Formats: sequence, C-alpha cells, structure tokens
Amino acid sequence: MNGYDTCRLVKNTPETSDINVIFVSAHDSTEEKLCGYEAGGDDYLIKPVQPSELLQKVRLAVRDKQLRSTIEAEKREAIQTAMTAISSAGEQGVVVDFMRRSFSVAGFEELARLVVEATANYGLENSIQLRTVLGPVNGSSKEPMPPLEKELLSKVKDAGRLRDSGARLIANFGPVTQLIKNMPDDEDKRGRLRDHVAILLEGAEARLHALEMQQQLAELVADSNRALQEIEAMQKQQKQISMQIMDDVMKQMEDSLLSYGLTEEQEELLLGVVQAGVNKSLNNFEQGLAIDDKLRDIIQSLNRFCR
Repeated sequence: MNGYDTCRLVKNTPETSDINVIFVSAHDSTEEKLCGYEAGGDDYLIKPVQPSELLQKVRLAVRDKQLRSTIEAEKREAIQTAMTAISSAGEQGVVVDFMRRSFSVAGFEELARLVVEATANYGLENSIQLRTVLGPVNGSSKEPMPPLEKELLSKVKDAGRLRDSGARLIANFGPVTQLIKNMPDDEDKRGRLRDHVAILLEGAEARLHALEMQQQLAELVADSNRALQEIEAMQKQQKQISMQIMDDVMKQMEDSLLSYGLTEEQEELLLGVVQAGVNKSLNNFEQGLAIDDKLRDIIQSLNRFCR
C-alpha cells in the first residue's frame, strides 16, 4: 500500500476521517501534489524536510483541526437553533389559533373542549376542569373521563401554579386546572411546552372570567326584564284604579253639589278644579310610562350586548 492508498483509507474510515494528513515526498511535480490532494491530503512537504518547517506544518494542522471543530460545533448549534425555532414557531401557532378561536366560544363546555384540543395538538394527553359559577366543567382528550380523574382535578387545585411529577404536569391558573400525563423527557421541549401550556391556560382563565361576566349580565338583564314587566302591569292596574277613583270622585262631587244650593257658575268652578287635578294625575302617570320606555330601551341594549 502506497501513501496515496493509505491516505484514502484514513480519510474513508469514520473514526480517522478528521485526522490531518501531511505528505512527505521527494517528488515536487504538480501531478504528484494533485494526487496527494485528491487522496485527501491536507499539506505536502518536499524532502529533505527541515525540522522547523515540519513543526510549523504540524502547528498549522493543529490550528486547522481546531478551527474545523469550532466551525462544525457552530454549524451543529445553528442547525439545532434553526430546528428549535421551526418547532417553536409551529408550537406557537397552536397558541395563536387557540386565542383566536377562544373569542368566539359561547359556553364553558366549549371552552373546556378547546383547551383540551389545543393541548392535544402538542401530542399531550390531558384533562381539564373549569370551576364556574354554574359548577365544575370537565373535559379530557380521552372520553369518557374517569370519576377518579375528576376527583383528582378537584383535589390538586391548590397544588401550585406548575407542578412536575415525572411525566405528569399539574397546572393551576385561577379556576382552571389541567393535568397532563405524558410530558416529554427532552428538557428543551419540555420547557417549551410548559411555557405554551401556561399561555393557553392564562388565556382560558381570562376567557372564563369573561363568560362568567356575560352569564351574570344575562341573569341581570333577565331579572330586570321581569321587574320591568311587573312594574308595567302594576302601573296599568294603578291607572285603572286611579281613573275609577277619579270617576267616583267626580260623580260624588256632582251628586253632592245638588244639595249645596250653589249656583251653576260655582258648580262649574268646583268641577273644573277637580277635573284639573284629575288631568294632572293622568299626566303624571303618562310621564311614568315614558320612564318605563326608557328603561325598556336600556334592557334591549343590554340584551344585544349579551348576544
């Protein structure tokens, strides 16, 4: 085996491929140097070799090897960073999609399903509990949800914000509790998913509070509507009673005037005073109805807001 064959063997063997090879030859032709280069050589010395020249070549080879190692490490790190960025961008897309869709959810069950679905997009088996004004709402990536799991979610609500236990992660954000059963072993991916889950649950917590406010506002509007209808019915009844009272007063007044011996002019004057009072009372009642109309407009506006 000659030097060229030896160099090829060294360069084609994975365990030795990164070793620098310096050819030492008595041949100084361009063809010989080209053969050394094609075989994988890194440098070429012509005999007789001076020790100082050989030492300098070795120093250069060591420096080149160190530089290549640095460049390879930076390349691997750059590739890893790029792959991480690509993965993170896809993972963040799940969060963005969740936030966009969460604005259109109309109920607690729908919100729970949306959180479970978003988390499952990361390949994570999970279950969730929302503690709402109407009671707990549960959801799971594997239905039906076992009763023991529902009980566990209720008991770990005070276990802290984020709590790791092997492959499990317990997350609590206010009235939102999530249990994840298969967190990855890779620390980088695990850390990223923890951050994404935290953002998802923060969004779910905010949306849950908004839904509860809408629920309370809807109940307030319904109560106001009922109260307004009762007031309207009472006012109609009072109007009828008031009109009947006024009619009775006018009739009694007319009957009584016959026995008082008043002149016709005096009778008309007294009846006019009474009628003026009746008219004022009716006007006041009509103003009350106008106030009811205003209240009804407010209730209708609140109804549109709730929708």
